[in-house]
Amino acid sequence: MAKHFAGGKIRTLRHARNLTQAQMARSLGISTSYLNQLENDQRPLTVSVLVQLAGAYDLDPTYFSDDAERRTVGELASLLPSISEPVLTDIAVRFPAVAEAILSVPELLAGSALNPYVAVRNFFQSHRNYFHELDTHAEDLARSARGRQRRLTQLAATFDQTLGYTVRFNQDTGGSRSAVDPALREIRLRTGLTEAQQCFELAYHYCTLTQASLIDAYLHPAFTDPEARAIAHHGLAQYFAAAVTMPYAEILEAAETSRYDIEVISARFGTSFESTCQRLGTLQRPGATAVPFFFIRTDRAGNISKRQSTTSFPFAISGGTCPLWVIHRAFDNPGSVIRQVSTMPDDTTHLWVARMVQGPTAGFGTPRRENAVALGCDISHAHRLVYADGLDLSLASATPIGPGCDTCPRMSCPQRAFPAVRV
Repeated sequence: MAKHFAGGKIRTLRHARNLTQAQMARSLGISTSYLNQLENDQRPLTVSVLVQLAGAYDLDPTYFSDDAERRTVGELASLLPSISEPVLTDIAVRFPAVAEAILSVPELLAGSALNPYVAVRNFFQSHRNYFHELDTHAEDLARSARGRQRRLTQLAATFDQTLGYTVRFNQDTGGSRSAVDPALREIRLRTGLTEAQQCFELAYHYCTLTQASLIDAYLHPAFTDPEARAIAHHGLAQYFAAAVTMPYAEILEAAETSRYDIEVISARFGTSFESTCQRLGTLQRPGATAVPFFFIRTDRAGNISKRQSTTSFPFAISGGTCPLWVIHRAFDNPGSVIRQVSTMPDDTTHLWVARMVQGPTAGFGTPRRENAVALGCDISHAHRLVYADGLDLSLASATPIGPGCDTCPRMSCPQRAFPAVRV
């Protein structure tokens, strides 16, 4: 097994906690000289020290992972395309605080602090889009009523009997899916929602009313900016709602038995293609993990409005997405799931599935919102997916794609729109 050095991350962690080497060494039960050697990459990080660090400082399991480093390297490469990968890797591994500062430069040049939505996305990414306490609380709430109709009835009864709120269906909510009236103690659900959407809305409001302290425990060490904190609070409540609508054990079973057939899973839970894809991208419970996925949503112009990943994928952080990527072809095949084996410039290969999705009809003459969503995984997991059947999964047959023309090193690509940026 290759030795893993993590001096930069240990040093960054210690500085973030305002600890001296002696204080951190004492909390880990090791000598100060040993900690000094770890920080200076003179000794590799051992499993025992890793366990001690995770326990003492409540670290996410991915804090020291190679996936996180690869993701950082990919983001650095998009900003510094003329710098070689070994140099960027050295920065990411040895000087993570410097890497983080470099990645914040575009926001600083724009004259603003880190975009709150970017900060929240990074927060979710740092947790691999899985929040154990929220997920298990949601599963406990859903366990008493299996099936979306019974679950919806149970949720409505819980609001009435436990929280003292009356749930009113098919209401005028001013366009939003649901509304809360604290004065009248009512939850109002808009007309036209599916059972799964009604369940999601009720679970969302249940979370905001009963799980505030749990959400605050996640947010307290991560956010000082009020706007980012509010966005993250909303995102975690949505996470809880999805976990009630599609409970962990149930959706994992459905995924494994159907070989991750998204449409089959959607039909079982009554959920949309998009929401099912997003939930599949959060199934990373220790001891019961699903395929680690990347998820993305984009419009016809290539603007990315949602993205998440449980491992590393070099999403572009500026400019457009690669036009050869399968997600763009989804708009030409409405209603159909299309597949692609693709390879990035570093030869990492992935299986992608994509489909065009549409928003609800808003009336004659009003255009419907159109997006394409895609779910991808490393090619090593492809055999677990029904979408791999009949495909040549070899590197030789994969479609060469890149992070976007701004930073893509494929200079001879026939689809290149403009030269790569050089800095």
